[in-house]
Amino acid sequence: MNHLQPADLARSKSFIPPAFSTAQQTLDKLRIAVLPMKNMSPDPNDEYFADGMTEELIDRLSQVKSLKVIARTSVMNYKKKEKNVSEIAKELSVGSVVEGSVRKAGNRVRVTVQLINAGTEEHVWSSHYDKNLDDIFAVQSEIAEKVAGELKTQLLDSEKRTLQKKPTENTEAYTYFLQGRELLREVSIDTTERAISLFEKAIELDPKFARAYVGAAECHSYLSNVGKEPFDVSHSTARQLLERALNLDSNLAEAHAVLSVLLFDEDDVLGSEAEARKALELNPSLPDAYWILFEVEGIKGNQGEMVRQIETAYRLDPVRPRFTWLVGLAYLYTGREQEALEHWKKYEQIAPAWTYRGMTEYYLAKGELEKAKELLAKFEKLDPTNSRVAWMGGVVAAMEGDRDTALLAIKKIENAKVGPIGFNYMGFVYHALGDLDSYFQYVNKALEEHAIISLFVMYSPLCAKARADPRYRELMEKLRKQCGLAT
Repeated sequence: MNHLQPADLARSKSFIPPAFSTAQQTLDKLRIAVLPMKNMSPDPNDEYFADGMTEELIDRLSQVKSLKVIARTSVMNYKKKEKNVSEIAKELSVGSVVEGSVRKAGNRVRVTVQLINAGTEEHVWSSHYDKNLDDIFAVQSEIAEKVAGELKTQLLDSEKRTLQKKPTENTEAYTYFLQGRELLREVSIDTTERAISLFEKAIELDPKFARAYVGAAECHSYLSNVGKEPFDVSHSTARQLLERALNLDSNLAEAHAVLSVLLFDEDDVLGSEAEARKALELNPSLPDAYWILFEVEGIKGNQGEMVRQIETAYRLDPVRPRFTWLVGLAYLYTGREQEALEHWKKYEQIAPAWTYRGMTEYYLAKGELEKAKELLAKFEKLDPTNSRVAWMGGVVAAMEGDRDTALLAIKKIENAKVGPIGFNYMGFVYHALGDLDSYFQYVNKALEEHAIISLFVMYSPLCAKARADPRYRELMEKLRKQCGLAT
């Protein structure tokens, strides 16, 4: 099944999350952001280590269930930006901020860190550590425990054990792991393939390094999504890697989260839901797990829960363009059209391609074709190879009565060879042409190929006519059966 997961585009140069920008807001001290650690190493190539330290501290603090920790993709937006803590806190709606620096030289590491009250900019706690690289895990654990203690959070025994757990005893393997994570975050085929080799080196040095298996699994999942690896081969490899990781550490939240995505893609909705909920039980600050639950609740028809889950993901990762788009879609698909439009307008400068895509769908649904064409042109300029440009253009043509241009859009999608997901796009244009026979033919093909964009089919105003057709009920019955939801 296809979930709404196009790769995130580059971040904008400035960011003020509108949802949080209120003149008077109470900042929750248990809502915390770990700002990018500054690289003070003599070798600039050690930047990966400082970034890795940031991610590791986020991961450690996320193990404390009473804390709400902002995701890495949002905090890294502030890397090398000159903003004071109070500004950042208001933008991310956090009451506490952790910042610091890392200096790595050979086998020695110096870490300085401070916890800041975001409202007053008062330094609540600070410390520095001069250690061997072998001691870096103890440093991470102590920082997390000290921060939790200063925030008057009572750590559970299970949380203490988790914080003190070493991911590996091999520092060379850990170095390869951090380098692999850095490459994976660049979101390209080349860097992802290089990341796999680094994770494999980490595994070779320490076959019990569970997180390295998860990293490799994420790589194969990405390569499948972009068509670089065959779906069945990629998923089989990723499943084996995750199985190995969970055999080594059954309480590894990130492994459960990645597995939930794989299971959703394989149409195992109940299995996916179970893994996402297990991931959140272990780490309630994982935005991707909430995103999967958004998809699951949508398929189940639980619209209120669908909205709540994607709003939660967004609050934990408010800079990620995907989530800004999906929050608007959730509003649009549940009858909150004006809220959707206002949400996207606020993000126009932050995630333009994504918001233009959403607003184009909004204006198409309203029948305001000139406005839809204006926004579609902006979307196309930013992301000209995106297949959504072709199908939305086909819908515009169909709604204007230009059948020939609409059919050319269908041909363009077919020639683009985007795989089974293209059946959806061709079907959507046929729907706009009023050819429901062809619409159902193509969305059924998408379903058979496990590529149906279920939430669009179920909720988009652009597919409303089809939902009044008796064949829609048959389609939904097949979907529920394929997803394991049939009673």
